Amino acid sequence: MAESSASSESGGTRRWGSLRRFGDSMLQLLETRIGILSLEWAEERQNLTRLLLTVFAILACLQLGIFTGLVFLFLVIGQSHLVAAMGIGTLLLFLAAGGGALWLRAWLKRRPPMFETTIAELKKDRDWIRRQF
Repeated sequence: MAESSASSESGGTRRWGSLRRFGDSMLQLLETRIGILSLEWAEERQNLTRLLLTVFAILACLQLGIFTGLVFLFLVIGQSHLVAAMGIGTLLLFLAAGGGALWLRAWLKRRPPMFETTIAELKKDRDWIRRQF
């Protein structure tokens, strides 16, 4: 009788030990994934800030350059061709804006998805957990 109670205590201790190790492993996995996510979040925030500042600077310079270029063009061209020059200038600006929008769209499709590493690690974790059970 003493043997059976000792073996049941030993089995219960083993179960709790296994459960504790599994819980510790799950917490370590979660901690690692949160660390990766926070790192990727900081990188993406930095990339977005850099992108926005660069785009605003480029747009400001482009707008000023286009404006001064058109003023120069209109001053050089005589009154007889002023309307045609304004129409051509407007058409070129619309074409440039469309080209820029298409380039931006293509660039956004080519860049890697946000949080790619975190998502990949979470998929690995899911597969590992499924293998365990």
